[in-house]
Amino acid sequence: MTKRVVLILVGGVVALGGLAAFLVLQGLDAADKWSSVLSLFFTIAGCALTLVGLLNRPSAQSADQAVTGGSLHQIRNVTGDVVIGAGGATSAPPTAPTPAEGQGGGTQTAHGARTAGDLHQIDGVGGSVRIEPPTSSTP
Repeated sequence: MTKRVVLILVGGVVALGGLAAFLVLQGLDAADKWSSVLSLFFTIAGCALTLVGLLNRPSAQSADQAVTGGSLHQIRNVTGDVVIGAGGATSAPPTAPTPAEGQGGGTQTAHGARTAGDLHQIDGVGGSVRIEPPTSSTP
């Protein structure tokens, strides 16, 4: 664990211990009223954090620690056709596709991926996607 995580855990335990001691000293009736008020504020904070998380979702692509023995393709929000050729070559139609707003969503990742072949992450393509099989060099 990093030093930051340890400090957060210790701070959380101290804060919960302090809250528990405060509620014990208040008595059962007053502690019940305090816990109702505190739960209201924690619920409002939780809803606000959920909304912030939903609205600020990054749309980034990442191949984190990918090591490939072949190709790695991350394709998102393309209005034209996509062709991934044999040997990992990617081609586009004569006019390059333009990014399209509103297609696809979320993130594409490859956390710690290690591939001995191709890895394709494709999202939000407005045209067709064709992945050509590798050509055999043996007769």
